[in-house]
Amino acid sequence: MTFNQLVWKMAHGNKGKYLFYYLCNSFAVLFFFMYATVYFNKRIVEVKELESIQDALAIPGVALIVFTIFFINYAHKIFMRRRRKEFGLLMTLGMSNRDIVKLLLIENGVMAAASIATGILAGTVFSRLFFLLLMNSAGMGQVPFHLSAEMFIYSVGTFLLVFLVSVGITLYLTLFRTLSDSLKSDRTADTIKLRSPMLGGVGVVLVIGSALLLYFTYLNESNPGGDGFALWICTLTLICGLYLALSQSMSFFIRMAMKNKPFYYRKLLFLTSMENKFKQLTAILMLVTVMGMVTIFYSTLLLFIYQSTEKQVLNSNPYDAAFVESETKNVLSEQELFTLFEEKDSSIKEHLTLQLFDHHRQDRYWEDVFHRFTFMPLSDFNRIVGQDHTVDEGEYLYFLNQPPEFSGGIPDFEKGISLNEQQLSLTLKDTIVVNRINFLSYVHTDFLVVSDEDYEKIRNELSGDELKIHLINVEDWKGSAAAVEELERRLMLYNASTAPINTEYFLNNTEEELFGPASRIADYNHQRSSGGIMFFVSTFISVLFFFGSFILLYLNIFSNKDQDKVKFQKLSRIGITKKEIRRLIASELKVLFFFAPLLGSAIAFHYIVVFAKDVGGIMENPVFFLHFFTISGIYLLIQTCYYFYAKRKMLQHVIKEE
Repeated sequence: MTFNQLVWKMAHGNKGKYLFYYLCNSFAVLFFFMYATVYFNKRIVEVKELESIQDALAIPGVALIVFTIFFINYAHKIFMRRRRKEFGLLMTLGMSNRDIVKLLLIENGVMAAASIATGILAGTVFSRLFFLLLMNSAGMGQVPFHLSAEMFIYSVGTFLLVFLVSVGITLYLTLFRTLSDSLKSDRTADTIKLRSPMLGGVGVVLVIGSALLLYFTYLNESNPGGDGFALWICTLTLICGLYLALSQSMSFFIRMAMKNKPFYYRKLLFLTSMENKFKQLTAILMLVTVMGMVTIFYSTLLLFIYQSTEKQVLNSNPYDAAFVESETKNVLSEQELFTLFEEKDSSIKEHLTLQLFDHHRQDRYWEDVFHRFTFMPLSDFNRIVGQDHTVDEGEYLYFLNQPPEFSGGIPDFEKGISLNEQQLSLTLKDTIVVNRINFLSYVHTDFLVVSDEDYEKIRNELSGDELKIHLINVEDWKGSAAAVEELERRLMLYNASTAPINTEYFLNNTEEELFGPASRIADYNHQRSSGGIMFFVSTFISVLFFFGSFILLYLNIFSNKDQDKVKFQKLSRIGITKKEIRRLIASELKVLFFFAPLLGSAIAFHYIVVFAKDVGGIMENPVFFLHFFTISGIYLLIQTCYYFYAKRKMLQHVIKEE
C-alpha cells in the first residue's frame, strides 16, 4: 500500500469526522468573508455621511476574530483528539515521525484548501444576499455591493493564520507524545486537577460584588469622570470571578449539598458527573457566557438606539432646519428661502430669526488665545424659550444651549464679565440650561442674554460680527430632504463667490463645515444609516455566536460520546435502568445547554440596567425590557431547539433500543 493510498483509506474510514471538520472550517471562512464585504466596502469608507461607521464596525469585527480563533482551534482539537490512537498504531507498524508530519500536512493542507474554496464561493453568494438585506433595511440602498482584493486577502489570511497555529500545536504535541500515550488516548479520562470549594465561593462573591459595585458607582455624582475606570475594573473583576465560579462552583455546590445527606446521595451520580463536565468545559462555558452576555447587551442597546433615532433627533434639533448668516456668508432673503422650499414640495410654516453679536478678545497674556462673547437680545431669547424673562441694565442671563442632562463642568461666564478695557461690566443674574437652537458649528453654545438697550450699546461700542440665526419649521420634516440639500447647495454656491473668512477662531474648520445648515432630516438619515448598519451587523454577529456556541458545545460534549456510552453500559450492569439513564442524560444536557446562556442573559440584563441610568433609569425606559426579553427569548428558543436535537442524538448513540 502506497502512502497516498493510506491517506485516502484513512480519510474514507473517518469521513464523518473529516466532513464535520471541513464544514467547521468552511463556515469560518464564510463568516469572515461575509463580514469583510461590509467592512471593506468602498462607499461605506468613502462617503462622508458614514465616516464614523468603519470604526464602529471594528467592535463586532474584533469579537468575530476572537470567537473564530476559539472556534477553529476547538474544532481542530476535537478532530485530532480521536486520531491519536491511529497515529500510535501507525508508529508501531514502522511509520516514522517524518511520515506522521507528512500525513498531517497533506490532510490539513487539503482540508484548508477545500475549506477556503467552498467558504469563499458560498460567501460570495450569501454575502450579496446579506449585504442587500442589510443595506435596504438600513435605508442605504444607494451603496452598491462589490468585491475587492482586501476582502479576499483578509478573510483567507486571518483563517490561515489561526489554522496554521492550530496545526503547528498539533504537530508539536503529536511528535513529543509517547507511543503508549497515543495508543491509550481513547481510554484515558480527563483528570480533575483541582477541587477547591473555597475558590468556587470566592468566584461567586466576586461576580456578585463586582456587579453591585458597578451599579452603585456608575454615574455616581461623587465620582465624576470615574465611570469609565469603574466600568473596566468591575468588568475585569466580574470575568475573573466568572471563570473561578464556572471551574469550581460545582465543587462548592457539592460541599453545600453534602450537608443535606438525603439530597446529596439521591443526586450523587448527577453532581459528580456535572463537576467533571464543568471542569472539562470551563473554557467553553466561559466563552458561551461572555459571548451571550455581549451579544444580548450589544443587540439590545443598539436596537434601543436604532428605534429611538427619531426621538433623539427631535430632542437635539428643536427646529426642522437652521443656518447662521453673517455679513458676507449665507446671505439669503426670506423670499428666496420660501421659494426654494416651495420648489422642493416642502412648505415653510414657521421662520424665525435671532440676532447675535459675536465679539472676540485676545487674552492679555497669551497671544494665540482668544475669548469669545456671543450676545443675544432679551426679546429674541424670550421668543425662542416662550417665557418672559427680565434683566436689568448691566445684567445678563447665561444661556447654555444644550440638553440639561448633558450639561456639566465649570461654565465660562458665571463670574461676571468686563469688556472694553473694564469700562463695560456685566453681572450674572441667572443661568438657564435649555436646548432651543439646533447645533450650528459657527456659533457658540454659550450665549450672553442682555437687555435690548445693552445689546445696542455693546453692538455700537465693541468690535465684532453681526450674525443672524434662521430657524425653520416645515409642514413635514421627513419630506424635507430635497429642500435641505438644495439649501445647502445654494448657500455653498453663494459663499464660494465671497471672500474667505478667517477661521483661526474656529480650530481651522472649513467654511463648508462652519456655515452648513443643521437639519432634522440630515441628522435623522445619518443616524438611521449608521445605526442601521451597526444593528444589522450586530444581528449577523449574534446569529454567528448563537450557531457557533451550539457547535462548540456539541463538539465537546459529543467528542466523549463513546466514553459516555461505556460509562452508561457499566451503570446498567449494576442496576441503573434505561429510564434513569435517559433522565440523567437529559439533566446533564439541560445544565450544559442552559446554564451558560441564562447566566449570560442575567449579566447582560444587569449591564442594561446600569447603562439605562444614563437615560433616566430602566423604569423610565420600559422599552429596554421589551428589547431585552425579545432578544434573550429568541436566544433561549434557539438554544432549546439545540437542546432537543442534542438530546435525541445522544440518546440514539448511548441507548440502543432492543
